[in-house]
Amino acid sequence: MSDYRRIDMFESVLSSFSDAIVIMGQGEKVKWINSAAEVLFGKSINQVVGGEMAALFPENSEVYKEARLAISQGVTLIDHDVTIPVGGEKRRSVSMSVHTVEGEEKLATIVLRDMTGLNALKHTIGLQERISEIAALAAGIAHEVKNPLGGLRAAAQLLGAESPKSAKELTRLIIDEADRINRLVTDLINLNQPGDFACAPVNIYQILDDVARLMAPEMDRKDISLRRLFDPSLPEVLGDQDRLRQIFLNLTKNAVEAVGVGGEICMKTGVAWSVPASTTPDHDGKFVLVKIIDNGPGLDESMIRHLYTPFISKKSGGSGLGLAVTLHLVRAHGGLLDVRNLEDGAGVDASVYLPYRR
Repeated sequence: MSDYRRIDMFESVLSSFSDAIVIMGQGEKVKWINSAAEVLFGKSINQVVGGEMAALFPENSEVYKEARLAISQGVTLIDHDVTIPVGGEKRRSVSMSVHTVEGEEKLATIVLRDMTGLNALKHTIGLQERISEIAALAAGIAHEVKNPLGGLRAAAQLLGAESPKSAKELTRLIIDEADRINRLVTDLINLNQPGDFACAPVNIYQILDDVARLMAPEMDRKDISLRRLFDPSLPEVLGDQDRLRQIFLNLTKNAVEAVGVGGEICMKTGVAWSVPASTTPDHDGKFVLVKIIDNGPGLDESMIRHLYTPFISKKSGGSGLGLAVTLHLVRAHGGLLDVRNLEDGAGVDASVYLPYRR
């Protein structure tokens, strides 16, 4: 095999890696980057090769310093967590490894593994643990409230039937408030539902069609259009039909509330080719991905860190339990819920990963 063919082969292998790879040579010049690095930095190989490393990493950054040490002193660094700029004001959490390559020219190979998704997953798992603790306490209280609440509502109905017309408005107000508290109590109990229910193959399209029909009156009222981008070849997911319906009803309801009159919601399905490894031990990494995407104003930055925390909501009359319940149900299915703003900030992408079996 000629040297040129050998180089082409090595470049092809390195370009297939999902980790970003940057090779720095003498004089702090960029010698080569792979495809993942092009995506990470938003720059093509032709734009950076032969140029200064400072075009990718500021000279005062940890990555730049470690790469210089690798060339000058042969220092190796393995899996060191850093934050790097990736264009404009954006920054990305990565795990960095730096290796020295000896040859005609001493090189530093920088390997960057994007940790953004994994860090978000750790945050979600931590939230789920806190939610479980809150749920156990809240559900116990909710059960104690539910029975007397039913008695209160029944008494208000009897009073309304026997009261003069002037008092009926007050009894109706009591009944409405009792119903509102009952919905809150039901959400609290749902938050503590056990995750050991029986799973069976479920047609996800039937679930999404049911949700679309249930939300149709509200979407018609706001003149919201619904797009369906479905992969017809999807296998059935593993789950409980009622709980799956609740998951997508909650997410679609959030989308409908978020968009304005004449807005758009998209239901999109496909096979998830990339899922954080720690979510897949029981299902061999086989997941269906269902997205509920809206073109509303997006999530308020102050709310993102409290996204799944119960009782925190900026919606008028909101209990802050909808996403907490949804997260609990998705996790109970062995899945993953990822809710984030779209890249341009105009809308929200709620992604649900659900296991399937061939």
